[in-house]
Amino acid sequence: MIKKLRQYLSENKLDYLLVNTTDEFLVEYNELCNCARYFVTGFSGSTGDVLVSPDKIWQFVDGRYHEQADAEVDHKVTEVVKLQLGQIYSAELVNRIKDNSTVGIVSKKVSLNFYKILKSKLDKKHCKIKSLDIDPVSLFTELKPTDNGQTVKQIDISIAGISADDKFKKLARKLKQEDAYLDTNLENIAYLTNCRQYKTPFSSTFKAKAVITKNGVQIFSDEKFESTIGKYYNILPLNDFEKVIKAVKKVFFNPECINYYDYTLIKSKAKEAQTDILKEMKAIKNDSEIAHFKKNYKRTDNVVNKAFQLVQNNELTELELSDAVEKEYLAQGAHQLSFKTILAAGANSSIIHYSHPSKDVKIKNGDFVLLDCGGHFEGGYSTDITRTFVKGSPTDLQKRVYTTVLKMFLNAYHYEVTPRTTGFTLDSIARKIHKQSGLDDFNFNHGLGHGVGISVHENPPTISCGKMGKRILKENMVFTIEPGLYKTGFGGVRLENSVYLTKVNGRLKIQSLSCVPFQEDAIDYSLLNKQEKQWLKDWQAGKC
Repeated sequence: MIKKLRQYLSENKLDYLLVNTTDEFLVEYNELCNCARYFVTGFSGSTGDVLVSPDKIWQFVDGRYHEQADAEVDHKVTEVVKLQLGQIYSAELVNRIKDNSTVGIVSKKVSLNFYKILKSKLDKKHCKIKSLDIDPVSLFTELKPTDNGQTVKQIDISIAGISADDKFKKLARKLKQEDAYLDTNLENIAYLTNCRQYKTPFSSTFKAKAVITKNGVQIFSDEKFESTIGKYYNILPLNDFEKVIKAVKKVFFNPECINYYDYTLIKSKAKEAQTDILKEMKAIKNDSEIAHFKKNYKRTDNVVNKAFQLVQNNELTELELSDAVEKEYLAQGAHQLSFKTILAAGANSSIIHYSHPSKDVKIKNGDFVLLDCGGHFEGGYSTDITRTFVKGSPTDLQKRVYTTVLKMFLNAYHYEVTPRTTGFTLDSIARKIHKQSGLDDFNFNHGLGHGVGISVHENPPTISCGKMGKRILKENMVFTIEPGLYKTGFGGVRLENSVYLTKVNGRLKIQSLSCVPFQEDAIDYSLLNKQEKQWLKDWQAGKC
């Protein structure tokens, strides 16, 4: 593959080629069989693009994947670029590109926003971008998503809380008669239509593009729908999209969600939307959605509690426990998992997104066991929870690490939220506790949390120390609080609960959707202050 790509570079007068993880819909979790990046370096993480030159290959990964990338790539041909918190991917990418070079990008696999940022940085180095309509990797291997024949179904109004037609009416009020709004974000389209499909592993969305006008919504998709969506919706073949969008006079769009190729189709009449209307609507859950989340998390709690009992009472391998978790999700009524289960034992628990549980790794007494899992139930919304267990009796250091992570969670969770509180604030609370703990040799290389919805990672909100974390948290947003501490060779602890922001007695309050207890014998109570002990006592008693 690498030889063929380098030959492609030479034949097409390119100095560099950017190979992407995602597909033309810019999905977060692209299947490996459809992921160009995977066929180049063998790295199987959910994010992390690759830069290919005639003599070097760079695999970029964030803090969740430092160890995993090291374990999966061939270091003789690939250099792993480990992005640290605060480092910007586009800047590190451009740093490795020489002046006066030509860089090939696949126009359908980069967002307009990323293209603009990349072009601005490359212009300063007198470099050119060559836009490619076909992914060169697809010339040398088949890139094709799986197809299990699942159809697109509409969820019940008792779960959605509002009909697809009423959602359209909300949007239509924001549009003028001559305007159109283009949305190619699959979670947005699933939300708007109240439709779900379980054709792609770990996704409840369906492949489609939407054009919304004052008069109705055109959904461009080749999927089979079991029923009509609503009286304002028309379903057309995906191949009709280019012809229809070219005929529209003015098109509003979101530069984060649209790929560069689609933007070129509307460039002369494109107008950037000031806000992503559907993302903002989707982020604020209604009472029916919150009720459905609560039901789903009771079932998710059952899965995790059973996993804990299995760990303590059986001799299992990582893979056996992971398989048992998936089986239990299905027994609880899940259609499928919402992401690939992370099940790591012993030293593997320091690999933040360890997603290849081994049949050869036995869970032994004294091991950390990190379980990060979730499911899609009948509404197609994601659940997400992490618990770290110790099999048998924990050591003093294990207790210290576990309790420090617990303190990070408790203090962020019980923060007195105001109408101006941001995700950045909550993240800062957890990092301050880590800094004061003395566990300097343990890293916390990920954000404190993320939004949860149809996608297991929904934005907004973002609970992190980055720019996106500075957005205000709003009532009925659902998100995670998941501090973690990790040390290569020792292991790691992550404790994650999905929560929502609600009002209690007129004041904003973070409320947990999950009530899985923390492992009592892994807690060092001497590290907790009086308030933290009371918070923990309430949690363990089910007052979450």
